[in-house]
Amino acid sequence: MYRPAQRASGIRPPQLLLDIEEPAGIFRRAFRRLKPRTAPPEFEVRFRAYARLKSSIRFDAATETIRADVSDLVQQAPPEVVEALATILLCKLYRKRVSTAVRDQYERWVHTPETQRGMLEIRKDRGRKRALSAAGEAYDLDTLFDQLNARHFASELHKPELGWSSRPSRRRLGYYDAAHDAIVISRILDRKAVPQLALEYVLYHEMLHVKHPVQLRETSRRVHTPEFLADERRFPGLDRAKRILQSL
Repeated sequence: MYRPAQRASGIRPPQLLLDIEEPAGIFRRAFRRLKPRTAPPEFEVRFRAYARLKSSIRFDAATETIRADVSDLVQQAPPEVVEALATILLCKLYRKRVSTAVRDQYERWVHTPETQRGMLEIRKDRGRKRALSAAGEAYDLDTLFDQLNARHFASELHKPELGWSSRPSRRRLGYYDAAHDAIVISRILDRKAVPQLALEYVLYHEMLHVKHPVQLRETSRRVHTPEFLADERRFPGLDRAKRILQSL
C-alpha cells in the first residue's frame, strides 16, 4: 500500500469446541495467571465470522461478565495459542504489558502459511472491495497499467483488477488487495490538476506489490522487501513524484 510519507471457500469448518476445554475455561486460566489474587469473573467467549482476524474484549459491569468476541479462524488454533490471545486481550482490558513470549507465541501462529491462507480466504469470502471502474474522469488505470507494464516489466506482470476508490482519500493513495487480486487507487488522483507522473508512481508502487508478495517471518510480515525497494528506486522521476504527492 502506498501512503505519502509522514460462500464456498477453502476454509476448514470451525470446530464446535476446542478439543481440550471450553474457550471460557482458557480465558479463565489466563485471567488467573494474570491476576492470581483476584477471583475470576464470568466469561462469555463468542466466535464471530469476521472478514479479518480480529478480536475484542469488554467488561459488562451490569452482569460482572467479561465478554470476548474472537474471529472464528482462532477456533483452528491450538489451545496454547488461544490462551496467548486471551492473555493479550486481558492485558488490553486491564492495561497491563504483554510479555514478549506471549505475544510471540500468538504471532508465530498468525504468520504460519496455513493461518495466512485462512486469512486470505475469509477476506475473499466475507470481505467487500469498494472500488469504482478503472476508467476515471481524467485518467484510465487500464491504459496506465499497460504502459507501465511494458515500460518496466516487459509486459510480463500479471494484471489484477483495477479501480478507483469510492472515496477520494488523501491518506491512502493506493493499495493492492491480494485477497481480491485488485489494485485500488485513491480518486483524489483522478484530476487533471494532478501530474500524470505522480499517479504513475503510485500505480507502479502497487504493481510492485503484485511482483513482490509479502514475505512471512516467524513473528512478522515484511511488506517492502529489499527487492521491492530496489525496484522502486528504479522509477524515473521518483523524487519529483514524491514531492508532488506531499503537496497533496
